[in-house]
Amino acid sequence: MFSDLSLPFLSSGLLLLIIGAIICAPCFQLRSPRRIALGFLGLALLLFLAAFLKIHSQEEKIYLDPLLPWLETDAVDGLPLVVFTLVAILSVCLAPRRDVRDSSLLGILVLVAGTTLIYTSAHWVTLNLGWWLTCLPFVTGMFGPSEDRKHTSIALIASAVMLTIATVLLHASQVSSLSTISHASLVFFLLAVVMRKGLFPLHSWTLRAFESGPLLPKSLLFNSHLGALLVARAETSHLPEFAHQALYGLSLLALVTALITSLRGLTEKKPRRLMGLVCISQASFILSGLLASNSAGIMGGMLHWTVVALASTGLIAVVRILEVRVIDVADPTAHLGLAVRAPRLATFFLLSGLALVGLPGTLGYCAEDLLFHGVQDHHPVMGVFLLIATALNAINLMRLYSVLFLGVLPKNVIEIPDALPRERWPLTLLVMILIAGGLYPSLPISLRAKAVKTFHLSSPDASHHE
Repeated sequence: MFSDLSLPFLSSGLLLLIIGAIICAPCFQLRSPRRIALGFLGLALLLFLAAFLKIHSQEEKIYLDPLLPWLETDAVDGLPLVVFTLVAILSVCLAPRRDVRDSSLLGILVLVAGTTLIYTSAHWVTLNLGWWLTCLPFVTGMFGPSEDRKHTSIALIASAVMLTIATVLLHASQVSSLSTISHASLVFFLLAVVMRKGLFPLHSWTLRAFESGPLLPKSLLFNSHLGALLVARAETSHLPEFAHQALYGLSLLALVTALITSLRGLTEKKPRRLMGLVCISQASFILSGLLASNSAGIMGGMLHWTVVALASTGLIAVVRILEVRVIDVADPTAHLGLAVRAPRLATFFLLSGLALVGLPGTLGYCAEDLLFHGVQDHHPVMGVFLLIATALNAINLMRLYSVLFLGVLPKNVIEIPDALPRERWPLTLLVMILIAGGLYPSLPISLRAKAVKTFHLSSPDASHHE
């Protein structure tokens, strides 16, 4: 069978991404760089999917790449890697022409390669190498000049420095066996998570990244969810008691972030900032679920990880498409009424947004149902606050939808195209995945069941929700 093949899926996929990045460099002046980038990303997706299926269909807990033994994947990070690569393909398809010129495709492929290296790293050294590699496109300006480049670069470099320090201290503590060094390593580890994840009070750089500059590359950076990956790996490791207490504090910080950003969204008017606040708030739920210490919460957090990646990509893509076609979208002074000219884009936006906040019949509903039950069992007050944050985010999304698509069409907007075929089919695929996951929740739950078992649960199995 296909799953019985022992092939270097991970190293081959990573090599394809690197080759694709080199070929898409501006110096080659290709006629169709988008198609070439999509080709390499598609092949990498198939290889990563093969590695995940090998783990899912067999009793093996870890797939170790036979060619490069410092690359591996397991039940926890296998599916998120597949989803992230799919999101990268959708982002390249949906990007307007002006966003894939010059070195933009090079930057996207480098970002995907770095994220892949982090997801598949078997050692702290390769994890740090991938972390620094994801900083490269933004620090070197591969996506062009933007107002937020300086702040984004500082935040990414700071998180990379903190993770590097945490790695050095971790190895030092293993040699010397000093608890003080272990505590210091944990502090820098948590700071790296907070900075990269964009948790309060260090969430401002993420919001600024949404506000200006290239939107779809920022979406890819946001949806890598590397902070959540580090937390998941920590939760599947044998940690001392003080580490579990620190991670519990991190879950409270994620809750504070979800509440604060949802409340701030009520007073925000600019579409990019409002969308950024909603995405940051909903993404904070992932940590709350992963740190819930029961199977329902962990399963909800993992499913919500997928929902946020897919749904936020749909929202961000539609907003970017509208920005290119209607100048007033950047800072509307009144309702734009764009549903008259772009009903398909309005539908895609609404379905993606509602799935993000848990519309029944979508994967978001299944994820948040499990998430709220798990978090409430872990800490009742946290469960209530997550419900409040979700309700506020739903209000904010409907406000944004109303501003963009409802009302009277401005006189200066005479004719704009609706979703083009290049945009229509990726958005359709995205929405279909979210709806299919909601109508048949047993499939996504079964794909994550083995991952939940790798976590160290502090409470009995809540139940098998579907």
